[in-house]
Amino acid sequence: MRVLFLQDHLRLGGTEKTTLALARYGKEHGKDTGILVFRPGGVLTPGEPTPFYFRELQPFNSRIDEWAPGLGKAVSAFAPDAIIFMGKVAHLYLPFLKKKFPSVRHIATFRSSRSLFTYNFKAFQRADAIFCNSHYARKWLLQVQNHSPEKIEVIHNGCLLTPPQTPTGQQRRTHLRLLCVAMFRPSKNQRELLSILSSLPQRIPWQCTFLGAGKTLRGCRRFARTNNLEDRVRFRKNVPPELLYPEHDLALLTSSGKESLPNFLVEAQCFGLPAIAYLVNGVGECFAEGKSGFGIPPGNRSAFQSALIGLANDPDLRTEMGENARSFGKSHFDFEEKSAEFFNKIQMVAR
Repeated sequence: MRVLFLQDHLRLGGTEKTTLALARYGKEHGKDTGILVFRPGGVLTPGEPTPFYFRELQPFNSRIDEWAPGLGKAVSAFAPDAIIFMGKVAHLYLPFLKKKFPSVRHIATFRSSRSLFTYNFKAFQRADAIFCNSHYARKWLLQVQNHSPEKIEVIHNGCLLTPPQTPTGQQRRTHLRLLCVAMFRPSKNQRELLSILSSLPQRIPWQCTFLGAGKTLRGCRRFARTNNLEDRVRFRKNVPPELLYPEHDLALLTSSGKESLPNFLVEAQCFGLPAIAYLVNGVGECFAEGKSGFGIPPGNRSAFQSALIGLANDPDLRTEMGENARSFGKSHFDFEEKSAEFFNKIQMVAR
């Protein structure tokens, strides 16, 4: 089976990392896989040689995500049995390729709850199948568009990192170490988390690391200075998250929306970090409620703070929930299992 992935640009994101990982997995397991990228020069661009077929379409980085010169010829040269459209922009070309290559299976993906374009909905209608990474996303599509349920498959993200052999939550520290990994954009809502932390009782010795970059970072730094949190809050960039998970006790996320299945919470579970998170979209599928994490109604700061205080005061509960998190992560987000499921479902669609 020949499987071709389309991606507009290899920016630093969960979908882009997944595209590369799936192409590599497929090649290692007997599939002929390839990736066509519209814009060259992304930070995740693999070095040569790649184990899979890889080609960039634009002769230079035009910074135009939608421009895919020579796409039809490139697809014809690879001769795929199935094309997987990854990310929002790639779906712009699904109707065109569906018409040009009617015998090929065209599989759309829905991996984010960020706003969609009109061409995404057109692509979903024309696709032979739609792969979602959360049950929430599938339910949303069924409500918004008149698809048959059989057309939409749910395949949870596989954890792309390798967790340690022992749960990190078993470590005892003088300070409660909190972690939030997310781009600094309005929907990630780190300012909300800082507000919650600033109101914690003084008797709780906590420290929080924020990993990420983006346009709201400056405002969050300013908030930390204004509220005398500089000795408790660390802002980090360009640090591999797998180095931070073993150093921390709890994963916190206060997104206001646009989350399908956050890779941060998936990874945190696999590393044995219990989660406290606002229950937006598919976030509740990332952990076992009350066992490996606590889901909080969005905007309910007092409930979020109560859950945090409860875990801060009960190290034995943190250890138990850390063990549960690791078990939940292994059973729900194992990369090998999820990748095998992904290619099995492609095979079923391609028949």
